[in-house]
Amino acid sequence: MAETVAAGVVGQLLAEYVKKAAEKALAGKKLSDWEVGILMMNQLSSSLEARISSLEKSLEAKINSLEERIASIDEKYDARISSLEEKYDARISSLEKSFDTRISSLEKSLDARISSLEERLEARISSLEKRIEKVELDMDYLKRSLDSLRDNVVNVLVAELKTSREKE
Repeated sequence: MAETVAAGVVGQLLAEYVKKAAEKALAGKKLSDWEVGILMMNQLSSSLEARISSLEKSLEAKINSLEERIASIDEKYDARISSLEEKYDARISSLEKSFDTRISSLEKSLDARISSLEERLEARISSLEKRIEKVELDMDYLKRSLDSLRDNVVNVLVAELKTSREKE
């Protein structure tokens, strides 16, 4: 901060000295070497300031041009990215719908096949259960028949045994 204040004070002193030297030159008085040097440095400073200002304007224009080009490129690529996002979002949605349809169709097909298989298995199991029941009934009949036959054989043997004892 002290440097800024010092530079401002030195600038004011030089401006006053240049003003006095210019008045002296306009009045037709002879200038000292220092005064001529100060006037030349002032002229050189003014020329350099004008050139710096011109360069700053040119540089500023180029920066603005670059910023506009960057903004244009940014907009262009934003538009392309948005376009690609929309395109691929649409494709992804289409694929999702297609897969959902195919999965749904497959689920229905599998459900129908499973139901058909369950019905066939239930029919076969029912048929087997009926056959087993019939075999059980047949076995019960055979058991009763064998029991009756045994009872008859025993009764015949007992009767023959009685007759043979009576004969004896």
